[in-house]
Amino acid sequence: MDTSAFLKLYLKEHGSEAVQRWVAGQRHPLPVWEIQQMELINALRLKVFWKEISLDEAERQIGLFKDRRRRGLYFQADIDRLELSETFERVSLQTVQNGGRTLDILHVACALVLGANHFLTFDAKQRLVARESGLEAPELPTGKATS
Repeated sequence: MDTSAFLKLYLKEHGSEAVQRWVAGQRHPLPVWEIQQMELINALRLKVFWKEISLDEAERQIGLFKDRRRRGLYFQADIDRLELSETFERVSLQTVQNGGRTLDILHVACALVLGANHFLTFDAKQRLVARESGLEAPELPTGKATS
C-alpha cells in the first residue's frame, strides 16, 4: 500500500474503515519498506505542522507503528536495490502516458519486487500506474474525490 493508505491505519480519515477491513483480511504481515516508514513518520509530523493533530498524538502513533512492527504485524523485507532500480525504470516507461510521479512509481516498483498481487492507494494516478503494472488496485471508498 502507499503511504496515503498506510496513514489511515493510524489516523481516522475518509477511507480508514476500508483500509482497516482490507488489512484485517490479510493472512500475512504487511510489507513495509524504509521509504514508506519514513513517509509515514513525516506524514504524522506534517499533520502537527498543519495543526490537524497534536505533537503528542503524532508521537503516540509513531510509537504504535514501531510497536506493531516489533510484534510482527509488519515486516521489512530485504529489497534487492538493482532489481528495484530496474523495475522502477520499467514502470516509469508509463510516465509519458500517465504522468506518474517518482515516489508513486517507486512504491509500485517496490510492491512488484516484493511479489505483491494487490496495491492500495487513494491516489487515482498511482492506482493507474499499479494497474498498468499488473497489480490489482481496488478503488477504495473515501467519501471524497481522489487526486
